[in-house]
Amino acid sequence: MKSQRGVRCSAAFFVASLLLGAPLTASAQDTAPATPAPVLTDDQMFHKYVVSTVGPPGLIGAAAAAGYEQYENYPEEWRQTTAGYAKRFASAYAAGAIGNSTKYAIAHFMHQDPSFARCRCTGFNHRMLHAVTSVFTARTRTGREVFSPATIGGYAAEHMIPAALWFPPNRFRTEGLGLLGASIGSKIGVNILHEFIGKPKIVITKD
Repeated sequence: MKSQRGVRCSAAFFVASLLLGAPLTASAQDTAPATPAPVLTDDQMFHKYVVSTVGPPGLIGAAAAAGYEQYENYPEEWRQTTAGYAKRFASAYAAGAIGNSTKYAIAHFMHQDPSFARCRCTGFNHRMLHAVTSVFTARTRTGREVFSPATIGGYAAEHMIPAALWFPPNRFRTEGLGLLGASIGSKIGVNILHEFIGKPKIVITKD
Protein backbone atom coordinates (compact mmCIF):
# COMPACT_ATOMS: atom_id res chain seq x y z
CA MET A 1 0.00 0.00 0.00
CA LYS A 2 1.11 3.57 -0.64
CA SER A 3 0.86 4.56 3.04
CA GLN A 4 3.06 1.60 4.00
CA ARG A 5 5.64 2.71 1.45
CA GLY A 6 5.64 6.14 3.04
CA VAL A 7 6.38 4.63 6.45
CA ARG A 8 9.15 2.42 5.05
CA CYS A 9 10.77 5.34 3.22
CA SER A 10 10.78 7.32 6.45
CA ALA A 11 12.64 4.42 8.07
CA ALA A 12 15.67 5.28 5.94
CA PHE A 13 15.84 8.72 7.54
CA PHE A 14 15.37 7.09 10.97
CA VAL A 15 18.35 4.78 10.42
CA ALA A 16 20.49 7.61 9.05
CA SER A 17 19.67 9.72 12.10
CA LEU A 18 20.85 6.94 14.39
CA LEU A 19 24.07 6.39 12.46
CA LEU A 20 24.86 10.10 12.56
CA GLY A 21 23.72 10.64 16.14
CA ALA A 22 25.35 10.19 19.51
CA PRO A 23 27.34 7.02 20.33
CA LEU A 24 24.96 4.29 21.50
CA THR A 25 26.59 3.11 24.73
CA ALA A 26 24.14 1.78 27.29
CA SER A 27 23.88 3.72 30.55
CA ALA A 28 22.49 2.24 33.74
CA GLN A 29 22.13 5.66 35.35
CA ASP A 30 18.68 7.22 35.75
CA THR A 31 20.08 10.45 37.11
CA ALA A 32 21.54 13.46 35.36
CA PRO A 33 23.92 16.37 36.04
CA ALA A 34 22.44 19.37 37.79
CA THR A 35 23.61 21.84 35.14
CA PRO A 36 21.03 22.63 32.43
CA ALA A 37 21.94 22.03 28.82
CA PRO A 38 23.36 25.13 27.16
CA VAL A 39 21.07 26.78 24.62
CA LEU A 40 22.67 27.14 21.20
CA THR A 41 23.61 30.63 20.08
CA ASP A 42 22.58 32.00 16.69
CA ASP A 43 26.03 31.20 15.28
CA GLN A 44 25.87 27.63 16.62
CA MET A 45 22.37 27.20 15.24
CA PHE A 46 23.48 28.42 11.82
CA HIS A 47 26.48 26.09 11.85
CA LYS A 48 24.24 23.16 12.77
CA TYR A 49 21.84 24.10 9.98
CA VAL A 50 24.62 24.25 7.38
CA VAL A 51 26.19 20.94 8.46
CA SER A 52 22.88 19.08 8.62
CA THR A 53 21.81 20.42 5.22
CA VAL A 54 24.91 20.40 2.98
CA GLY A 55 27.22 18.28 5.13
CA PRO A 56 27.41 14.49 5.62
CA PRO A 57 24.03 14.16 7.41
CA GLY A 58 22.15 15.71 4.49
CA LEU A 59 24.05 13.81 1.81
CA ILE A 60 24.01 10.44 3.57
CA GLY A 61 20.35 10.79 4.50
CA ALA A 62 19.38 11.62 0.92
CA ALA A 63 21.50 8.77 -0.48
CA ALA A 64 19.97 6.26 1.98
CA ALA A 65 16.43 7.41 1.26
CA ALA A 66 17.00 7.36 -2.51
CA GLY A 67 18.52 3.89 -2.31
CA TYR A 68 15.55 2.51 -0.41
CA GLU A 69 13.08 4.23 -2.71
CA GLN A 70 14.99 2.82 -5.69
CA TYR A 71 14.68 -0.69 -4.23
CA GLU A 72 10.95 -0.14 -3.63
CA ASN A 73 10.52 1.57 -7.04
CA TYR A 74 8.86 4.52 -5.33
CA PRO A 75 7.33 6.40 -7.00
CA GLU A 76 6.76 3.94 -9.83
CA GLU A 77 6.72 6.70 -12.44
CA TRP A 78 10.45 7.32 -11.92
CA ARG A 79 11.38 3.68 -12.63
CA GLN A 80 14.39 1.71 -11.34
CA THR A 81 17.04 3.21 -13.59
CA THR A 82 20.10 5.38 -13.05
CA ALA A 83 18.04 8.40 -14.01
CA GLY A 84 15.38 7.27 -11.57
CA TYR A 85 17.89 7.09 -8.72
CA ALA A 86 19.18 10.54 -9.62
CA LYS A 87 15.62 11.92 -9.42
CA ARG A 88 15.06 10.23 -6.07
CA PHE A 89 18.34 11.53 -4.64
CA ALA A 90 17.66 15.08 -5.85
CA SER A 91 14.13 14.89 -4.48
CA ALA A 92 15.24 13.60 -1.06
CA TYR A 93 18.07 16.13 -0.81
CA ALA A 94 15.84 19.05 -1.81
CA ALA A 95 13.13 17.91 0.58
CA GLY A 96 15.62 17.73 3.43
CA ALA A 97 16.98 21.19 2.62
CA ILE A 98 13.46 22.62 2.56
CA GLY A 99 12.64 20.99 5.88
CA ASN A 100 15.85 22.14 7.57
CA SER A 101 15.49 25.67 6.22
CA THR A 102 11.93 25.89 7.50
CA LYS A 103 12.79 24.44 10.91
CA TYR A 104 15.77 26.69 11.58
CA ALA A 105 14.09 29.78 10.14
CA ILE A 106 11.14 29.35 12.52
CA ALA A 107 13.50 28.69 15.43
CA HIS A 108 15.63 31.72 14.58
CA PHE A 109 12.77 34.19 14.33
CA MET A 110 11.18 32.82 17.51
CA HIS A 111 14.57 32.91 19.29
CA GLN A 112 14.33 29.22 20.20
CA ASP A 113 16.60 26.18 20.19
CA PRO A 114 14.71 23.07 19.00
CA SER A 115 17.66 20.72 19.66
CA PHE A 116 16.86 17.68 21.79
CA ALA A 117 18.35 17.57 25.29
CA ARG A 118 17.87 14.88 27.88
CA CYS A 119 15.49 15.45 30.75
CA ARG A 120 16.96 16.35 34.12
CA CYS A 121 14.10 14.42 35.71
CA THR A 122 14.38 10.86 37.00
CA GLY A 123 12.08 7.90 36.54
CA PHE A 124 11.09 6.07 33.39
CA ASN A 125 7.66 7.67 32.92
CA HIS A 126 8.91 11.25 33.25
CA ARG A 127 11.81 10.66 30.90
CA MET A 128 9.61 8.90 28.34
CA LEU A 129 7.11 11.77 28.42
CA HIS A 130 9.95 14.24 27.89
CA ALA A 131 11.30 12.28 24.90
CA VAL A 132 7.88 12.11 23.25
CA THR A 133 6.83 15.72 23.84
CA SER A 134 10.22 17.18 22.86
CA VAL A 135 9.16 16.92 19.21
CA PHE A 136 6.70 19.73 19.93
CA THR A 137 8.92 21.90 22.16
CA ALA A 138 12.04 24.06 22.10
CA ARG A 139 14.04 26.09 24.60
CA THR A 140 14.12 29.85 24.83
CA ARG A 141 17.36 31.78 25.21
CA THR A 142 16.93 31.53 29.00
CA GLY A 143 16.59 27.74 28.83
CA ARG A 144 12.83 27.63 29.47
CA GLU A 145 11.01 24.90 27.57
CA VAL A 146 8.05 26.11 25.51
CA PHE A 147 5.78 24.86 22.74
CA SER A 148 7.40 25.37 19.36
CA PRO A 149 6.22 24.80 15.77
CA ALA A 150 9.80 24.59 14.44
CA THR A 151 10.28 20.81 14.21
CA ILE A 152 6.73 20.00 13.07
CA GLY A 153 6.79 22.91 10.63
CA GLY A 154 10.05 21.63 9.19
CA TYR A 155 8.68 18.13 8.67
CA ALA A 156 5.49 19.51 7.16
CA ALA A 157 7.43 21.58 4.64
CA GLU A 158 9.81 18.68 3.91
CA HIS A 159 7.01 16.37 2.81
CA MET A 160 4.08 18.54 1.75
CA ILE A 161 5.99 20.90 -0.55
CA PRO A 162 7.66 18.13 -2.63
CA ALA A 163 4.38 16.21 -2.78
CA ALA A 164 2.66 19.32 -4.11
CA LEU A 165 5.38 20.57 -6.48
CA TRP A 166 7.37 17.78 -8.13
CA PHE A 167 6.05 14.38 -7.11
CA PRO A 168 3.83 12.61 -9.67
CA PRO A 169 0.20 13.80 -9.65
CA ASN A 170 -2.28 12.82 -6.94
CA ARG A 171 0.44 12.22 -4.32
CA PHE A 172 -0.25 15.24 -2.11
CA ARG A 173 -2.80 13.62 0.20
CA THR A 174 -1.77 9.97 0.01
CA GLU A 175 1.98 10.52 0.36
CA GLY A 176 2.58 13.96 1.88
CA LEU A 177 0.41 13.43 4.95
CA GLY A 178 1.55 9.85 5.41
CA LEU A 179 5.23 10.76 5.33
CA LEU A 180 4.63 13.67 7.72
CA GLY A 181 3.14 11.32 10.29
CA ALA A 182 5.90 8.76 9.76
CA SER A 183 8.62 11.40 10.20
CA ILE A 184 7.11 12.62 13.46
CA GLY A 185 6.98 9.03 14.70
CA SER A 186 10.59 8.43 13.63
CA LYS A 187 11.75 11.59 15.41
CA ILE A 188 10.02 10.47 18.60
CA GLY A 189 11.81 7.13 18.28
CA VAL A 190 15.19 8.86 17.87
CA ASN A 191 14.48 11.07 20.91
CA ILE A 192 13.60 8.04 23.02
CA LEU A 193 16.88 6.34 22.10
CA HIS A 194 18.88 9.48 22.82
CA GLU A 195 17.09 9.88 26.15
CA PHE A 196 17.80 6.37 27.42
CA ILE A 197 20.86 5.19 25.48
CA GLY A 198 24.31 6.66 25.09
CA LYS A 199 26.82 8.56 27.11
CA PRO A 200 25.36 10.77 29.85
CA LYS A 201 24.77 14.31 28.64
CA ILE A 202 24.10 17.64 30.30
CA VAL A 203 20.33 17.92 30.33
CA ILE A 204 17.48 20.26 31.23
CA THR A 205 14.71 20.33 33.79
CA LYS A 206 11.09 20.02 32.79
CA ASP A 207 9.19 23.10 33.97
